[in-house]
Amino acid sequence: FNVYVHLAAWSGLRAGELCGLVIADVEIPARGFNPNLPAKPGRLRVERTVIRDGNALAYNTPKTRGSRRTVPLTAETTELLREYLAQHPRANEPNAPLFPSMRLTAIKPTGIATEPVSPELPKDWRTVADRQAKTLGALTVAQAQSRLVLDWSAPLRHLTFYKAVFRPAVLRAGRMFPSANLDAGLVFHSLRHTYVSLCVAAGIKPLDISRFAGHSKVTTTLNIYAHLFEDDHTDAMAALGAMATTAALAGDSPPNVIPLRG
Repeated sequence: FNVYVHLAAWSGLRAGELCGLVIADVEIPARGFNPNLPAKPGRLRVERTVIRDGNALAYNTPKTRGSRRTVPLTAETTELLREYLAQHPRANEPNAPLFPSMRLTAIKPTGIATEPVSPELPKDWRTVADRQAKTLGALTVAQAQSRLVLDWSAPLRHLTFYKAVFRPAVLRAGRMFPSANLDAGLVFHSLRHTYVSLCVAAGIKPLDISRFAGHSKVTTTLNIYAHLFEDDHTDAMAALGAMATTAALAGDSPPNVIPLRG
């Protein structure tokens, strides 16, 4: 599941899209014969999403035309997926889920106490989920991993993963790195925002970012992430001003143009 989280941050896929990936959706190019040449990056095809149909899961088409897309991957992510597929028990089955379903065993490791339920607490899912996350977050990584039971025959149910794995891991990491303030709003969807932020920082064009993120329109990208595109334009304005200065020095201004400054 660290691969699952890695893909969220480095491909920007939505949770339902990640759960909907099958083996055939991963395009990993063969390694070249020349080790001095950079390896070609892989790609992910987003063809479906996982939705809840009653108590069961079902595949569905992406919600918009723009959501059905091909997302290029970095070289590092490509290699991570290459290693992951080498260990995937159903890697030779094109329609097999890329990420397995999961559940937790009911056995509690010794020495781990369950947080008592106070009768004053409201009986709602948020309270229960928070209590479960704190209990699971108190486990060590090894203890938490020992409780995982994987089912490679079914796609991952994201909500189960979020409550049983992701949220406890955030709490666990928050104790290890308190200065990072990880518990101040790090939800899974934040990883998608991380991806777009990295794309902006890398200088990728907004239209390409919109396509990678599966936004229906580039204006959606610009509206949500407008603050990221508000860069320091000092260099650009200096270059623009230099053009006017060069024209004035060359004396090629039309006679009907009055300089704004002497």
